[in-house]
Amino acid sequence: MKLYNKPMDYLWILFIAVFLIPVFIYSSKDCIEVSAVQGQLLSGRDALDSLIIESEGRPVLVNFWATWCSPCVGELPEIDELYLSMGDSVTIAAVSIDENLDELLYFREKTPLAMPVIWLSLTEVDELRTEWDLPDVVPVTRILDSGGKEVLTVAGVRSREFFHSALVSAMSGDDIVNEVETSDGEVHINVVGFPNDSTTVVLLERAIELAGDEGVDFYDPSVPADSIAIDSLYLPQGEYPYAQPCVGLACGRPAHTPQELDEYIRQLLD
Repeated sequence: MKLYNKPMDYLWILFIAVFLIPVFIYSSKDCIEVSAVQGQLLSGRDALDSLIIESEGRPVLVNFWATWCSPCVGELPEIDELYLSMGDSVTIAAVSIDENLDELLYFREKTPLAMPVIWLSLTEVDELRTEWDLPDVVPVTRILDSGGKEVLTVAGVRSREFFHSALVSAMSGDDIVNEVETSDGEVHINVVGFPNDSTTVVLLERAIELAGDEGVDFYDPSVPADSIAIDSLYLPQGEYPYAQPCVGLACGRPAHTPQELDEYIRQLLD
Protein backbone atom coordinates (compact mmCIF):
# COMPACT_ATOMS: atom_id res chain seq x y z
CA MET A 1 0.00 0.00 0.00
CA LYS A 2 1.52 3.30 -1.10
CA LEU A 3 1.26 6.33 1.16
CA TYR A 4 2.35 9.76 -0.05
CA ASN A 5 4.35 11.27 2.79
CA LYS A 6 7.33 12.94 1.11
CA PRO A 7 7.31 16.30 -0.76
CA MET A 8 8.87 14.64 -3.81
CA ASP A 9 5.86 12.31 -4.01
CA TYR A 10 3.72 15.28 -5.03
CA LEU A 11 5.80 16.60 -7.94
CA TRP A 12 3.81 14.42 -10.37
CA ILE A 13 0.59 15.95 -9.03
CA LEU A 14 1.90 19.47 -9.72
CA PHE A 15 2.99 18.32 -13.19
CA ILE A 16 -0.50 17.02 -13.98
CA ALA A 17 -2.06 20.22 -12.64
CA VAL A 18 -0.23 22.26 -15.28
CA PHE A 19 -2.16 20.39 -17.97
CA LEU A 20 -5.51 20.75 -16.22
CA ILE A 21 -5.79 24.53 -16.57
CA PRO A 22 -6.61 25.19 -20.23
CA VAL A 23 -8.38 28.53 -20.73
CA PHE A 24 -10.40 28.86 -23.91
CA ILE A 25 -13.12 31.10 -25.27
CA TYR A 26 -16.36 29.74 -26.68
CA SER A 27 -19.95 30.92 -26.80
CA SER A 28 -23.29 29.33 -27.70
CA LYS A 29 -27.03 29.46 -27.06
CA ASP A 30 -29.36 27.35 -24.92
CA CYS A 31 -26.74 26.89 -22.21
CA ILE A 32 -26.96 26.50 -18.48
CA GLU A 33 -23.75 28.47 -18.15
CA VAL A 34 -21.42 30.36 -20.50
CA SER A 35 -18.55 32.59 -19.42
CA ALA A 36 -15.60 34.29 -21.10
CA VAL A 37 -13.40 31.25 -20.50
CA GLN A 38 -15.89 28.41 -20.76
CA GLY A 39 -17.60 26.49 -23.51
CA GLN A 40 -21.28 25.71 -23.31
CA LEU A 41 -22.76 23.60 -20.54
CA LEU A 42 -25.95 21.79 -21.51
CA SER A 43 -28.22 19.43 -19.60
CA GLY A 44 -30.25 16.37 -20.55
CA ARG A 45 -30.47 13.65 -23.16
CA ASP A 46 -32.32 15.97 -25.55
CA ALA A 47 -29.26 18.21 -25.66
CA LEU A 48 -27.04 15.27 -26.65
CA ASP A 49 -29.48 14.01 -29.25
CA SER A 50 -29.85 17.49 -30.77
CA LEU A 51 -26.09 17.89 -30.96
CA ILE A 52 -25.78 14.61 -32.87
CA ILE A 53 -28.69 15.42 -35.21
CA GLU A 54 -27.27 18.87 -35.98
CA SER A 55 -23.93 17.23 -36.81
CA GLU A 56 -25.26 15.30 -39.83
CA GLY A 57 -22.51 15.14 -42.42
CA ARG A 58 -19.73 15.36 -39.83
CA PRO A 59 -18.14 12.74 -37.57
CA VAL A 60 -19.05 12.96 -33.88
CA LEU A 61 -16.88 12.17 -30.85
CA VAL A 62 -18.68 11.75 -27.51
CA ASN A 63 -16.52 11.33 -24.42
CA PHE A 64 -18.19 10.02 -21.24
CA TRP A 65 -16.41 11.06 -18.07
CA ALA A 66 -16.85 12.08 -14.42
CA THR A 67 -15.13 14.54 -12.11
CA TRP A 68 -14.30 11.68 -9.69
CA CYS A 69 -12.40 9.80 -12.40
CA SER A 70 -8.72 10.81 -12.38
CA PRO A 71 -7.92 9.27 -15.81
CA CYS A 72 -10.90 11.16 -17.26
CA VAL A 73 -9.64 14.47 -15.89
CA GLY A 74 -6.21 13.84 -17.39
CA GLU A 75 -7.70 12.98 -20.79
CA LEU A 76 -10.08 15.96 -21.09
CA PRO A 77 -7.44 18.56 -22.09
CA GLU A 78 -6.28 16.25 -24.90
CA ILE A 79 -9.81 16.03 -26.27
CA ASP A 80 -10.33 19.76 -25.80
CA GLU A 81 -7.20 20.50 -27.83
CA LEU A 82 -8.58 18.24 -30.55
CA TYR A 83 -11.87 20.15 -30.46
CA LEU A 84 -10.04 23.46 -30.98
CA SER A 85 -7.73 22.16 -33.70
CA MET A 86 -10.34 20.38 -35.86
CA GLY A 87 -12.93 23.15 -35.78
CA ASP A 88 -16.22 22.69 -37.62
CA SER A 89 -15.05 19.61 -39.50
CA VAL A 90 -16.19 17.44 -36.57
CA THR A 91 -18.42 17.60 -33.51
CA ILE A 92 -16.90 16.85 -30.12
CA ALA A 93 -18.66 16.83 -26.75
CA ALA A 94 -17.91 15.68 -23.21
CA VAL A 95 -20.79 13.99 -21.38
CA SER A 96 -20.58 14.16 -17.59
CA ILE A 97 -22.09 11.28 -15.61
CA ASP A 98 -21.61 12.98 -12.22
CA GLU A 99 -24.43 12.36 -9.76
CA ASN A 100 -25.30 16.03 -9.39
CA LEU A 101 -24.69 19.21 -11.33
CA ASP A 102 -22.94 20.97 -8.43
CA GLU A 103 -19.98 18.59 -8.70
CA LEU A 104 -19.58 19.49 -12.36
CA LEU A 105 -19.92 23.23 -11.72
CA TYR A 106 -17.23 23.06 -9.04
CA PHE A 107 -14.92 21.25 -11.46
CA ARG A 108 -15.50 23.83 -14.18
CA GLU A 109 -14.44 26.63 -11.84
CA LYS A 110 -10.98 25.06 -11.81
CA THR A 111 -10.79 23.58 -15.30
CA PRO A 112 -12.41 25.52 -18.14
CA LEU A 113 -13.16 23.56 -21.30
CA ALA A 114 -13.87 25.02 -24.73
CA MET A 115 -15.85 22.04 -26.05
CA PRO A 116 -19.52 21.56 -25.16
CA VAL A 117 -20.13 19.71 -21.89
CA ILE A 118 -23.44 17.89 -21.36
CA TRP A 119 -24.63 16.76 -17.93
CA LEU A 120 -26.97 13.76 -17.75
CA SER A 121 -28.99 12.58 -14.76
CA LEU A 122 -28.27 9.10 -13.40
CA THR A 123 -31.50 7.84 -14.96
CA GLU A 124 -30.47 9.21 -18.36
CA VAL A 125 -26.99 7.71 -17.95
CA ASP A 126 -28.41 4.27 -17.22
CA GLU A 127 -30.80 4.50 -20.17
CA LEU A 128 -28.03 5.62 -22.53
CA ARG A 129 -25.66 2.91 -21.33
CA THR A 130 -28.30 0.30 -22.13
CA GLU A 131 -29.23 1.85 -25.48
CA TRP A 132 -25.64 2.35 -26.61
CA ASP A 133 -24.34 -0.85 -24.93
CA LEU A 134 -21.64 1.07 -23.05
CA PRO A 135 -19.37 -0.49 -20.40
CA ASP A 136 -19.93 0.62 -16.81
CA VAL A 137 -16.61 2.48 -16.56
CA VAL A 138 -15.21 5.87 -17.50
CA PRO A 139 -13.75 7.27 -19.58
CA VAL A 140 -15.58 5.77 -22.54
CA THR A 141 -15.42 7.44 -25.95
CA ARG A 142 -17.67 6.73 -28.93
CA ILE A 143 -17.10 7.98 -32.47
CA LEU A 144 -19.90 8.17 -35.05
CA ASP A 145 -19.31 8.63 -38.76
CA SER A 146 -20.87 11.40 -40.83
CA GLY A 147 -24.05 9.34 -41.15
CA GLY A 148 -24.44 8.79 -37.42
CA LYS A 149 -23.21 5.18 -37.43
CA GLU A 150 -20.96 3.95 -34.61
CA VAL A 151 -17.45 3.27 -35.89
CA LEU A 152 -15.49 3.06 -32.63
CA THR A 153 -16.10 2.71 -28.89
CA VAL A 154 -13.12 2.56 -26.51
CA ALA A 155 -12.90 2.33 -22.73
CA GLY A 156 -9.93 3.94 -21.03
CA VAL A 157 -7.70 6.88 -21.86
CA ARG A 158 -6.43 7.53 -25.39
CA SER A 159 -4.15 10.22 -26.79
CA ARG A 160 -5.18 13.23 -28.87
CA GLU A 161 -3.31 11.67 -31.81
CA PHE A 162 -5.32 8.47 -31.50
CA PHE A 163 -8.65 10.30 -31.59
CA HIS A 164 -7.49 12.59 -34.40
CA SER A 165 -6.58 9.59 -36.54
CA ALA A 166 -9.92 7.92 -35.76
CA LEU A 167 -11.89 11.05 -36.70
CA VAL A 168 -9.95 11.49 -39.95
CA SER A 169 -10.70 7.85 -40.82
CA ALA A 170 -14.37 8.43 -39.99
CA MET A 171 -14.43 11.42 -42.37
CA SER A 172 -12.85 9.44 -45.21
CA GLY A 173 -14.84 6.27 -44.63
CA ASP A 174 -11.74 4.19 -43.84
CA ASP A 175 -11.82 1.42 -41.26
CA ILE A 176 -10.66 2.41 -37.79
CA VAL A 177 -8.24 0.03 -36.13
CA ASN A 178 -7.86 0.21 -32.35
CA GLU A 179 -4.27 -0.82 -31.73
CA VAL A 180 -4.14 0.38 -28.11
CA GLU A 181 -4.89 -1.95 -25.22
CA THR A 182 -7.73 -0.79 -22.97
CA SER A 183 -5.96 -1.81 -19.77
CA ASP A 184 -3.29 -4.04 -18.32
CA GLY A 185 -5.89 -5.93 -16.29
CA GLU A 186 -4.35 -4.92 -12.95
CA VAL A 187 -6.73 -3.52 -10.35
CA HIS A 188 -5.79 -0.30 -8.56
CA ILE A 189 -7.92 1.07 -5.71
CA ASN A 190 -7.94 4.52 -4.10
CA VAL A 191 -9.25 4.34 -0.53
CA VAL A 192 -10.21 7.63 1.13
CA GLY A 193 -11.32 7.89 4.74
CA PHE A 194 -10.33 8.40 8.35
CA PRO A 195 -8.15 5.61 9.75
CA ASN A 196 -10.01 5.53 13.10
CA ASP A 197 -13.32 4.84 11.30
CA SER A 198 -14.26 1.14 11.44
CA THR A 199 -15.85 1.32 7.98
CA THR A 200 -12.62 2.74 6.55
CA VAL A 201 -10.68 -0.13 8.09
CA VAL A 202 -13.03 -2.71 6.57
CA LEU A 203 -12.89 -1.07 3.12
CA LEU A 204 -9.10 -0.82 3.26
CA GLU A 205 -8.74 -4.45 4.25
CA ARG A 206 -11.00 -5.59 1.40
CA ALA A 207 -9.18 -3.35 -1.09
CA ILE A 208 -5.83 -4.89 -0.11
CA GLU A 209 -7.30 -8.38 -0.44
CA LEU A 210 -8.43 -7.54 -3.98
CA ALA A 211 -5.48 -5.50 -5.26
CA GLY A 212 -2.58 -6.19 -2.90
CA ASP A 213 -0.53 -3.67 -0.92
CA GLU A 214 1.03 -2.15 -4.05
CA GLY A 215 -2.34 -1.82 -5.74
CA VAL A 216 -3.90 0.37 -3.05
CA ASP A 217 -3.38 4.05 -2.26
CA PHE A 218 -4.82 5.33 1.03
CA TYR A 219 -5.64 9.00 1.67
CA ASP A 220 -6.63 10.46 5.04
CA PRO A 221 -8.58 13.74 4.52
CA SER A 222 -7.43 14.99 7.93
CA VAL A 223 -3.79 14.92 6.81
CA PRO A 224 -2.91 18.13 4.89
CA ALA A 225 -0.69 16.36 2.36
CA ASP A 226 -3.36 13.75 1.65
CA SER A 227 -6.01 16.47 1.39
CA ILE A 228 -3.91 18.20 -1.28
CA ALA A 229 -3.58 14.91 -3.16
CA ILE A 230 -7.33 14.27 -2.97
CA ASP A 231 -8.04 17.71 -4.42
CA SER A 232 -5.34 17.52 -7.10
CA LEU A 233 -6.52 14.11 -8.26
CA TYR A 234 -10.17 15.20 -8.25
CA LEU A 235 -11.06 12.31 -5.98
CA PRO A 236 -14.55 12.64 -4.47
CA GLN A 237 -14.77 14.72 -1.33
CA GLY A 238 -17.25 14.61 1.53
CA GLU A 239 -18.76 11.12 1.41
CA TYR A 240 -16.06 9.28 3.33
CA PRO A 241 -15.05 6.55 3.45
CA TYR A 242 -15.00 5.09 -0.04
CA ALA A 243 -12.87 2.91 -2.29
CA GLN A 244 -12.58 3.78 -5.98
CA PRO A 245 -11.54 0.85 -8.19
CA CYS A 246 -9.67 1.30 -11.44
CA VAL A 247 -8.35 -1.14 -14.04
CA GLY A 248 -5.65 0.27 -16.25
CA LEU A 249 -6.86 3.72 -17.28
CA ALA A 250 -10.58 3.21 -16.68
CA CYS A 251 -12.35 3.64 -13.34
CA GLY A 252 -15.62 2.63 -11.73
CA ARG A 253 -17.78 4.47 -9.22
CA PRO A 254 -16.56 4.92 -5.65
CA ALA A 255 -17.78 2.10 -3.39
CA HIS A 256 -18.88 2.67 0.19
CA THR A 257 -19.11 -0.97 1.26
CA PRO A 258 -17.01 -4.07 0.57
CA GLN A 259 -19.98 -5.54 -1.30
CA GLU A 260 -20.16 -2.51 -3.61
CA LEU A 261 -16.41 -2.69 -4.15
CA ASP A 262 -16.65 -6.33 -5.19
CA GLU A 263 -19.48 -5.51 -7.61
CA TYR A 264 -17.77 -2.48 -9.16
CA ILE A 265 -14.55 -4.41 -9.70
CA ARG A 266 -16.52 -7.23 -11.32
CA GLN A 267 -18.07 -4.68 -13.69
CA LEU A 268 -14.63 -3.29 -14.50
CA LEU A 269 -13.23 -6.70 -15.35
CA ASP A 270 -16.22 -7.91 -17.40
